[in-house]
Amino acid sequence: MELLKEFFEEFDELVYISDPETHELLYMNRGLRELLGYPRHEQYVGKKCYAVLQGRTEPCPFCTNQQLKMGEFISWTHKNPVLQKRYLIKDSLIQIQNKPCRIELAIDMDSEVMCGVPYYYVRRETVLNECLQRIFSTTDPEQGMELVLAYLGETFGCDRVYIFEIDEDRWIDNTYEWCREGVMAQQEILQRISLSSIDWWMKKFQKNQVLVIQDLEEIRAQYPVSYTILKPQNVTSLAAGPISIEGRVIGFLGVDNPRREIIDMLTPILNVIGYFMAALLRQRNLLKRLNTLSFHDPLTGAYNRNAMFEHNQQLGQLESMGVVYCDITGLKRTNDVMGHDAGDRLIQHCCDVLRETLQTEWLYRTGGDEFVAVFRDCGEKQFQDRVQALRERVSQDQCHMAVGYAWSDQQPFHLELLITQADKVMYQDKRNYYAANYRKPGIDCRNHSEEKNDCLERRDSPFYHFVATTYCDMELLFQSISERNSVGYYYFGDMQKDLFYISDNMRDEFGFQNNVVPGLLREWAKRITTTVFRKLYWQEIQDMLREKRSVHDLRYQVRNASGKNTWIRCYGILKWDEEKNIPLFFAGRVTHQDDAFVVDPVTNFPRESAVFSRLDGIRESRQSCLIIGFSFNNITELNSTRGRTYSDHLVQNIAEELMNTLSGKMSFYRLEGMRCMAVVEPTCQESRDKLVGWIRNIVEAGYRVMGLSVHHPCSFALMEYPQSHRSPADFLEDMVSLIKVAKHDPKQLYVENSEENIRKIKRMSNMALSLTQDVLRGMEHFRIIIQPVVSARNGAVVGGEALLRWTFEGKDVSPAIFIPMLEKENLIQLVGRWVFEQTVCSCMRMAAQIPSFYLTFNVSLRQLSDEHFTDFMKSTMEKYHLDGCHLVAEVTESFMDEQPENLMQFVNACKSMGIQIALDDFGSGYSSLRMLLQYPSSIIKLDRSLLAGMTESADKMNFISGIVYACHRFGKKVCMEGVETDVQNALIRESGCDMIQGYYYYRPMEVEEVYRLLATDAGQSAEEANDK
Repeated sequence: MELLKEFFEEFDELVYISDPETHELLYMNRGLRELLGYPRHEQYVGKKCYAVLQGRTEPCPFCTNQQLKMGEFISWTHKNPVLQKRYLIKDSLIQIQNKPCRIELAIDMDSEVMCGVPYYYVRRETVLNECLQRIFSTTDPEQGMELVLAYLGETFGCDRVYIFEIDEDRWIDNTYEWCREGVMAQQEILQRISLSSIDWWMKKFQKNQVLVIQDLEEIRAQYPVSYTILKPQNVTSLAAGPISIEGRVIGFLGVDNPRREIIDMLTPILNVIGYFMAALLRQRNLLKRLNTLSFHDPLTGAYNRNAMFEHNQQLGQLESMGVVYCDITGLKRTNDVMGHDAGDRLIQHCCDVLRETLQTEWLYRTGGDEFVAVFRDCGEKQFQDRVQALRERVSQDQCHMAVGYAWSDQQPFHLELLITQADKVMYQDKRNYYAANYRKPGIDCRNHSEEKNDCLERRDSPFYHFVATTYCDMELLFQSISERNSVGYYYFGDMQKDLFYISDNMRDEFGFQNNVVPGLLREWAKRITTTVFRKLYWQEIQDMLREKRSVHDLRYQVRNASGKNTWIRCYGILKWDEEKNIPLFFAGRVTHQDDAFVVDPVTNFPRESAVFSRLDGIRESRQSCLIIGFSFNNITELNSTRGRTYSDHLVQNIAEELMNTLSGKMSFYRLEGMRCMAVVEPTCQESRDKLVGWIRNIVEAGYRVMGLSVHHPCSFALMEYPQSHRSPADFLEDMVSLIKVAKHDPKQLYVENSEENIRKIKRMSNMALSLTQDVLRGMEHFRIIIQPVVSARNGAVVGGEALLRWTFEGKDVSPAIFIPMLEKENLIQLVGRWVFEQTVCSCMRMAAQIPSFYLTFNVSLRQLSDEHFTDFMKSTMEKYHLDGCHLVAEVTESFMDEQPENLMQFVNACKSMGIQIALDDFGSGYSSLRMLLQYPSSIIKLDRSLLAGMTESADKMNFISGIVYACHRFGKKVCMEGVETDVQNALIRESGCDMIQGYYYYRPMEVEEVYRLLATDAGQSAEEANDK
């Protein structure tokens, strides 16, 4: 009832609703209340309609209640005795709370408008009558809107009738449309259009006025942005009226190309129907909110368990069904340690990962940490591809999910059964993850005192007594604790005979020939990886003998039989004679490092837990030392182009060389990601520059050995420890952040902890968080800009290059900063697709003004690894109805050696779609004419570096002219980048280049500015053609 009140409240027509059985009034709109003198609803509700409206004491003899039918209107005329006016009456029945109610609309027939243009008004009344009948013929507000749009389109001979809505961020979206048969739908491509592009429409709408464009060409000069958006839709004329709620414009109702002879009649009709649409939209929103509460998870927006079972009842006929079952790892620990807000963020992040990767609309959050994704009519291969893509994404993500799946094409499908099957696979995946990442090798690290071993030397100890009085088999005992044991390796031996016995697993793991090993201490030393550790080992043995100690406990690295270096802890007990002069017996165990000392499997550096112990030790000793943080750069790109095994091998080689060369001067630790840390020994006297230089040389040499050409393979950050009021955890967090700052400032040899860098750290952290959030919120704060490209012949705009921009805290951030951040977060492919779609959308509108116009877009190495990118390109071009001849994909020279196979596949796919290829930055590296032949590029873009010294050197000028000549001989066009001066422009035009791009002509421009530029150029060209 409340929705109906809002719907009719502001109608110009008089409206009331009553109970047809009791004749009691339920509602009167504002216009009727004011005429009758009832300012408040409670003054008339419950009174008889015949008394209030007709001044009668009993029901009206002309009452139409018995003739009324649901969804049909009865029209008649009547002079009202109370108001003393003639009215055209429209009566019908509507359903309110499951009860039929009478609704009546009264149109003043004595008004000046009605008297002056009777046909016009009667026609208007008929249209409104038909619209109301369609609205009340259904309880679904969206269906009601669609019926009204279709009626308007058919009645007024329109090509399109549509509704646009304004969202909270001031974008406009085409949410509903009707198209005449044979007219191409536009709704899908008319999304997220800037409100500023129709700001002159909004000025009319805010005054409750209807906009009428009789001829689109009339607005080209005055409103070029609107013209550019409308032109590709084949709009020649249109009318649009506001949709408002409580005086606020929330959208508009529009018609394209109506019959010209009745376009003026649309003005009052669109105004009135706008009220109808506002009420229907409000009703739709209310129903959506109710649906969301019932069937959606409020935290993630995914469907909930109720929705899953509801949808399962509506499956219908399917050919196949697949289920992916995911469980978030460590959610409870996150809630316990970091709080439920952090847990909520983890859940939201994992849900976003599932949405982006699985790309199915049937995603359900079925429990606190569980999600189920359902695939309907998805082929087995496509389903497996999605699962594999998810596994790869999870392996690269900072958060882990266990993944299970099941697929079937055997009918009938039982969702519960498939979920059970997927759950089993998921459980095994979880077990494998915990086995690989949460293994607990080693032993409890507790301090050992000499007194604890006294019992071992007493013959009357309980142990000796037990052995002597039972069937104890010492060999069997020894085997039982060592067999099938990959955690502990056992040894014991006679120190005087220098003869030892080792367990089977120690023999096999470390490559001994026999269980009985003469000279075990010497043989073991040969397996210690570095000179530094060997010295440490022998020093510990000598100290134990000299100091007559009974306990040996040392951590270091050894090499096993397969050549792998591994961190171990060697613990042993030494038995002496009674005078403690002669060592008699030595027994102990070797273990992999325990929980307090986790070792990174790639670098063999201790991980963060060991760092904490080291930093605590430094603080307790009241010493201070220099700590160097550094990162291996471009590893993400290597993972994508050459595989993780390749990059792991690179890092492993560098880490081993660092240990072999510098372990006497510093200790190395592995931090998160591709970051490491070196704690410089207090005794080391070398300068900071020299220490950083040593590490840099080793890292750069490692990259060169692997055949990699990287400008800045490592970045460095330096900090002193300890620092007042900073815990080890805080210190590590600052170090990681400082390394990030160094990575974004490669010109510095290293960055140090300073107030300025602390500000940079905070800004970078906030920036990284905002960047990810903006991407996941539908590319919020992202946009493309375009730098026009002109003809070298006459300076006319012929094309442009699409460039990505991102705004943070109101300012544009350099792509050199945010692009690597996107790559690190594995978001670059998603962003690349968005850029391509924006390029296609903009180009579609620009090409409508200049038919030969083209836009270039940059392709990254990551996008070449996206096997579905070309499929996306094709579907996007079809969506916007853009021919491939208007697009040019830019690739750089480095691609040709980095990913030649992927590049050729991409080039061939572009060729099949009609997209041209441009070779960018030609001349910046190791260009050769071979590339002009090997890769089918259509455009060669000469790098701006070729312009350096061009004006002073005739040889340079001849060189560029030679390149242009060679390109032309190969049938390729040439574009010169970076032209900024009049002299450069003249020389480049003289060299024979075809196109020019640079500040001399145009800087990068906002898309709407380019629309204005092209509308002006196209208009001038048309005028010149007409003059001729």
